[in-house]
Amino acid sequence: MSVFNGLSAKDFVSDADTTIGYSKNITKRSMARSKVKPFIATSENDTTSVIKATRAVNTANGNVISVTLEDELVESGATGNVTLDASSEELKEIKQFIKVDRFQHTVPSNGSVVDQRSADKFKSKANSALTDWSTKKFDKVFFNVMSANCTNVVVCGHHGDADTTNLVKADVLTTTDVEEAKNRALLGLDNEGEATQPPLVPIKTTQNENLGYYEDVEYFVMFVGTNTARNIKNDPNWAEARKDALERGKSNPIFTGALGFWDGVLLLDVKTDTPRQSGVLTSGHKYAGFSNVKVSDLSIYKGGVADQETEINLLCGAGACQIVVDKGVSYYDYPDKDDVRRMNASVDRVYGLAKTKYEASANDGVLKDSIFDGKDYGVVAVVASTGK
Repeated sequence: MSVFNGLSAKDFVSDADTTIGYSKNITKRSMARSKVKPFIATSENDTTSVIKATRAVNTANGNVISVTLEDELVESGATGNVTLDASSEELKEIKQFIKVDRFQHTVPSNGSVVDQRSADKFKSKANSALTDWSTKKFDKVFFNVMSANCTNVVVCGHHGDADTTNLVKADVLTTTDVEEAKNRALLGLDNEGEATQPPLVPIKTTQNENLGYYEDVEYFVMFVGTNTARNIKNDPNWAEARKDALERGKSNPIFTGALGFWDGVLLLDVKTDTPRQSGVLTSGHKYAGFSNVKVSDLSIYKGGVADQETEINLLCGAGACQIVVDKGVSYYDYPDKDDVRRMNASVDRVYGLAKTKYEASANDGVLKDSIFDGKDYGVVAVVASTGK
């Protein structure tokens, strides 16, 4: 294959320092645009965010990383004149094991890249496109992982049902359904009102210091899809929910742009997943496997009457999800193997992401009789008709 003036794309690939710079820039920009960025922990000691972060040394693709889960003191202790031994309770070492996975994508140049101007133009365009893709892919992974095999499901309009068999077109999300989901989350209740589920821990943020004082605000967040966001506006209580969110947004940025705030639940319109955007999944979507869960049948969430399509809205509490990382997005550019005049630009990211879920079988049977065993720790699925 001939080259232009003795040059090929190889002469214009990025040096190591530039590649590192591009990688850091794409990581920073892609995460800044993520729909779930406000809910990602900023340190390993942050236990009040939806997504808990753990930094690992060796996150090679396919590795399994152990994450220590929080154990709590649940016994009553002791009162009166007794020895300290009489009120002792062991904190158990419990872990979740998360498999590291990878996502990647490549952009080829459309033509020859055999001068600095053409190479720089291609890299700039590729960086922008790959940043947008990385953002969308990260969010798609999150919503897929959180929607898979949910163990506590609120069926809109049918709170006593264990599945969506009786759900019909009219069963869209209402404030009554939000209240039901919040009540189940707080008390760890199932569809029969029995305490068989892990109680969720509210998210906690600090009120704006400009108020003259600090105040911790506790709430749950519900990610809702496009159809649900439209339908709930028809609820007679919605004007009040919208007003509350707007008022809180004046002093707390987390509420800015929220769909509404009802009964301690912040509703966020993250849209519905399409080929061009990330968002809440529907019963008609094909599950995109990642990390621990490679297969999940989302059609189990469809309504039983005329295969009514539903949206799988997600009410989340603190620590609902675990992410294991050692570095961010990696950028590469390199000559095309079939045409030395052309160049490819690629990104990949290696990390683990999974719903927080304790499995006694992976911990030598510790807490095997606990309500936490095999149950979602921090999410309640709220399945609503699309209304279509």
